[in-house]
Amino acid sequence: MTDESPYLSIVAVSRNDDHGGELLQRMQHFIDSLFEQCNRYQIDTELIIVEWNPPRDRKSLFDVIVWPKVGRYLTTRIITVPEELHNKLNFAEKIPLFQMIGKNVGIRRAKGQFILATNIDIIFSNELMEFISKRQLNRGIVYRTNRIDVDSDIPKNIPLEEKLTFCRTHVIRTNLKYFIFNFSNLEALIQEIIKSPPLIGYYFKNMMYKFKIPRMHYNACGDFTLMAKEHWDALCGYPELEIFSLHLDSLFLMATFYSGLKEQVLHPPRETYHIEHTIGSGITPGTGQKMLFKRLESNHIPFLTWRDCVNLAQKYKKESIDGKIPVTCNKDSWGLKDIRLPEKIVGD
Repeated sequence: MTDESPYLSIVAVSRNDDHGGELLQRMQHFIDSLFEQCNRYQIDTELIIVEWNPPRDRKSLFDVIVWPKVGRYLTTRIITVPEELHNKLNFAEKIPLFQMIGKNVGIRRAKGQFILATNIDIIFSNELMEFISKRQLNRGIVYRTNRIDVDSDIPKNIPLEEKLTFCRTHVIRTNLKYFIFNFSNLEALIQEIIKSPPLIGYYFKNMMYKFKIPRMHYNACGDFTLMAKEHWDALCGYPELEIFSLHLDSLFLMATFYSGLKEQVLHPPRETYHIEHTIGSGITPGTGQKMLFKRLESNHIPFLTWRDCVNLAQKYKKESIDGKIPVTCNKDSWGLKDIRLPEKIVGD
């Protein structure tokens, strides 16, 4: 990489706790694929992994990931938020990782002209990376794309092309802007409702709330939100609510809309592949969501509902005047500003 600011910063948050099952393996696929694509398409990129609240009894991510040899186009920075900072937040004993605050830590310290916030179990399509490599991203635009959920049994140590072929041929669901517009998604949803009829009320209420908010691609937006660094800075990053991270990414998209930014959805084959995790560990339609909500409620862990999102979106709307004043999601101290955090550069 050159000494100039990279074109792209990619920010993700993780910790070595096996969240969702086989976390390190999913993370290895993410890193290996990204390394090869950045070098193939010559994208000056920094990958920032924020290691949040590392478990005391496990090795750090720096020590357990098999890092590719240092390449010309990708630099990896690991920024650590230690346990003592984590413990200052509300519900720290119940929520081991505050994902959106962690992403803000990386976004605040990113050096790229454009910043992509994503997660550690994502593989980008070659077509998507080739699109970014053309260096034609525009300011004033929030880039989104579809997420394709794929089987987690991706063979280890296979070439990138075989990995992508596996993803394309082992699809579980497709997360479009409008989820039910995909026939297989709709069919699976109907089967879930047949098994658990109360789900129909939950989905109906969600649909009603969505009529009250901007028409944006909220589906799996935490896995791919890309825009100029200046916009991330103007909005002060994701809302730093000390709660479970559910819907905070969607709330941020609403803030971009009310700040006058335009959404551009990238169409297939410019898409992302998400390696499936254990059911209930994150947001998956139907039974997975029901299990997650039950776990959160039984452990008294706070989270946003869609109704909460609608109410907060109305608040954002009042703060902005025709998109001329950016909606600020946080105070100026967002992203743990002025706190010196341990950092390692892979290959340094």
